[in-house]
Amino acid sequence: MNWTVRDVGVAGRGFASWAVGLLVMLCLPLAAWADVLYLKSGDRLTGKVDSIAGQRVVLDTDFAGRLAVKLDTIKSIETDEAFNLKLEDGEQLSGKLVTRDDAQGVAVDESAPEPLVLADLRSAGQSNLALTNLGSEWSSRADLSAAVSRGNSDTDAYNALIESGLKRNRSEHLVTLLLSQEEAAGDSTKDQLKFGYGYKRFFAEQWYFSGNGEYFQDQLKDIDYRITAGAGIGYQLWDNSFGALSVEAGASSVIEKLAGEKEENPAFRWAAKYNRFLWSKRLELFHDHSILIIPDRGEVFAASTGLRLAINDRLDTSVRVDLQHETDPPLDSEKTDVTYSVGVGIKF
Repeated sequence: MNWTVRDVGVAGRGFASWAVGLLVMLCLPLAAWADVLYLKSGDRLTGKVDSIAGQRVVLDTDFAGRLAVKLDTIKSIETDEAFNLKLEDGEQLSGKLVTRDDAQGVAVDESAPEPLVLADLRSAGQSNLALTNLGSEWSSRADLSAAVSRGNSDTDAYNALIESGLKRNRSEHLVTLLLSQEEAAGDSTKDQLKFGYGYKRFFAEQWYFSGNGEYFQDQLKDIDYRITAGAGIGYQLWDNSFGALSVEAGASSVIEKLAGEKEENPAFRWAAKYNRFLWSKRLELFHDHSILIIPDRGEVFAASTGLRLAINDRLDTSVRVDLQHETDPPLDSEKTDVTYSVGVGIKF
């Protein structure tokens, strides 16, 4: 079965088992299920309410994974944590969802709960900003794809994107590994490796100091290596149950060896990262990019954009486009390199 088009690449034939083994070590601990959905049928569901949107409650459970429960089947909801609520008339509330005298309410402060009609609820979510979301959490995933073709032409292509992140009270760490390789008729047509690390340290609710480092190599384009390290400042526009968007800018030092010649230059770096959940969190749109502006050398632009469709709370299918563009590439090299990937995602 051919999952990728010609530009899809890869990481080495043994990367899949290694990637899965690495991510298993980063598995998230089981959550404490404390929220309750009381159904009109008389039954109840216990778990952790993630969000409410599109007239559905997304509930994480320990017995059936992630469930999307229709709001009109629910009599009342109780949560251990506060949510930011938006009503159909535009009113906004913040508090825990509670049940009092068999009726739905929202505890916005220490006083008696305010009555709430679930049918009037447009959405509910929680902020994940570092200064408001206490605790520590690992999240890891691997997007894997492969293509093998035999017949008039022999082609082998593999691609892996592995991400592992850690969120703490005021800081975030993200490690990324992209491996891409392709062979056609016995000749290597793509051989790329990119390893990156990003750090955020929040000093206000949305402002943060950033640090970053990256190693990149592409032997076929005579990029023996490119090492980038820098620091700057960033702004988290939002980070909640429905997605996140952040931007950052700063200065970097770039050390690279191109076609055997070593160079070291300062650079300005701009980066953005975005994701958005849709369809009761079954569909995710994501995009991130970075731009390096190197004086007397040109610009280096890298981007990754795609969609993920959840199969269950651990597996999804993914479609991704990776782009690498250089305004002044090594001699006889193309300016733009694009990789199209269709594969399977594993979440831990």
